[in-house]
Amino acid sequence: MTAINIIEKKITPKIPLTAEEKKLLALVDDKEEEIAELLQELVKINSLNYSEFQYHNINKIFDFTKNYMDNAGFKTELFKAPFFSNKKNEFYYNLIASYEGEDPGKTLQFNGHLDIVPFNPDKWDEDTPPLGGVIKEGKLYGRGSVDMKAGIACQMIAMKLLKDSEVKIKGKLQMWFTPDEETHGAYGSAFMVKNHLDVVNADATIVSEPTVRVPLTSPGISLGEKGPHWMKFIFHGVAGHGSWPKIKSSALNKAVRFMSKAKRNLKFPKRKAPVTKWQQIKMLLSRVSFADYRKIVAYTGEKSPLDKDKTKRGKILYNTTFSFNQIKAGVKTNVIPDTCELEVDFRAMPGLSTQQVFDAIVKYCTKLNYRIEIPEGYTNLQHSIQKFKDEPVDITISILTVGEGSASDPNSEFGKLMQNAFTALYETSPIFGFMTGFSDGGNMREAGMKDIFILGPGGRNAHTANEYAEIKTFRDITKLYLLIAYRYLKK
Repeated sequence: MTAINIIEKKITPKIPLTAEEKKLLALVDDKEEEIAELLQELVKINSLNYSEFQYHNINKIFDFTKNYMDNAGFKTELFKAPFFSNKKNEFYYNLIASYEGEDPGKTLQFNGHLDIVPFNPDKWDEDTPPLGGVIKEGKLYGRGSVDMKAGIACQMIAMKLLKDSEVKIKGKLQMWFTPDEETHGAYGSAFMVKNHLDVVNADATIVSEPTVRVPLTSPGISLGEKGPHWMKFIFHGVAGHGSWPKIKSSALNKAVRFMSKAKRNLKFPKRKAPVTKWQQIKMLLSRVSFADYRKIVAYTGEKSPLDKDKTKRGKILYNTTFSFNQIKAGVKTNVIPDTCELEVDFRAMPGLSTQQVFDAIVKYCTKLNYRIEIPEGYTNLQHSIQKFKDEPVDITISILTVGEGSASDPNSEFGKLMQNAFTALYETSPIFGFMTGFSDGGNMREAGMKDIFILGPGGRNAHTANEYAEIKTFRDITKLYLLIAYRYLKK
């Protein structure tokens, strides 16, 4: 695809860079190669996370990051989260690396997850293997490169530069490395806020998930995210000989009917987004011309020929969504399946409760005339409907993981400091958004932590083949981390 050139409007910063800040940020100018080399090392270490219920030892990457931060002169501490199997050697680490100023003050926390999602190497280009860390045409390829080891590398270098600069700070700067954000953080962010909240409950946290959205060149700032509700549906039916089809009774057919009618009939209550569509349009137009705005809206990136879906940002961003992602049924070609398992990824808008998600699912199943049972602790609307009381159960649901959507206030004291630092560095208007996917910030906000924002470098193809991070975004995002830390903690 031909590159799209977008010209971002320049504005005068409300709080421009001081001479001391310019001197500090200049330390980053010759560090782009060092950041890329650090990211290569991180990408080459296999830190696969398959499932919340399947252990995979990723201690090697925690050993690497701990050694790096130790050698850089930070105080480090590892926290063990035992895997639910309770086997002796099955656990996950969380790592805290920090340094403190001479005087007490606020704590600023950087955060990133070191785990990556699985990959199919056959789908990747031969010269850019998933764990290769190959640099090609300004892009660093590898699983986890943009999601989100690039942000971690930039934060690590920013911390190192601030400490080595010997600038006087008060309070604490710390970085929290987590092991399992890709499966909702049961052993990472959820474990730490439950068992070690005093350690991670910083005054402000920056999660370094990617927020540079091509074709823009400067990052957005994400305020929060939708709530992941991952559920397993088990459809119950009747087995039989394949030569005598059971159209209504086959468990697989029930699942297919459930999926085929969901787009039209499975409806969730509307909720106002933390950043509305019109607010985003207004912010975009403050940064780019109307002609460039139209280019951004039309941009689809590098699409596979098999991708038949049109871009529907409005419907996806501002509504609760669902995606059918795993299905399992049957034992033999000529045997009708009596059970079918379907795993569904629901993403709930902030303000939509888990009970309301279940209410919508139950109402939909009622329309299909399926009796459904949901997990204990939630009210099942079907229990008040007489006709379902004596019917056999068609569907049972279990929760794989659940978290409600959340967002932080951009107009808090720290939010304004971050905006002013952004404008001072990039000399353009900040753009706020929220994530359709989950970050560790969700578990932090659920525990009552405040001022959690998401801000990181750019790239593409997260969770798919040929994932890469854009090296040209590393320098400025590292400067932004450094500037925010300096302004928040300076003595």
